[in-house]
Amino acid sequence: MRRIAILNFVIGFSLIFVAACGGAFVALRSTESYIHGAAVAPWELVLQASSHGHTNLFGMIHIMLGITMPYCRATMMVDRLKTFCLSAGSFAMGPLLLMRASAGPSLSTDALGIVIGSCLTLALGAILAHLLGLCSRLMER
Repeated sequence: MRRIAILNFVIGFSLIFVAACGGAFVALRSTESYIHGAAVAPWELVLQASSHGHTNLFGMIHIMLGITMPYCRATMMVDRLKTFCLSAGSFAMGPLLLMRASAGPSLSTDALGIVIGSCLTLALGAILAHLLGLCSRLMER
């Protein structure tokens, strides 16, 4: 197994671990908000819960990427690029989304929103590239 696949396993399990630890804080904040009224803004709670769920999701996607890398026709450089792009999406939906939650809602597009959107675009591109690589392998004769 190539080291890049193992790196994806490490990133994936680390993300799941961090999200599991963060889930306790999300639950605590939600409970506080429910008991004490609107102590925490609903906007903030929604984005914190979204960050928790998406961090878990990106962890699982990293693991699946590592598992399926041997079945995809890609060079080492492409695999590294896919890992980087998927990591950018993980960063966007983890810490950056938590930062966005504390900033509060806004009708205008801010710099943080643009960075998050750009990172997610990179992650979607990595997932699509991997899917196409798997499909090309499936179509081989």
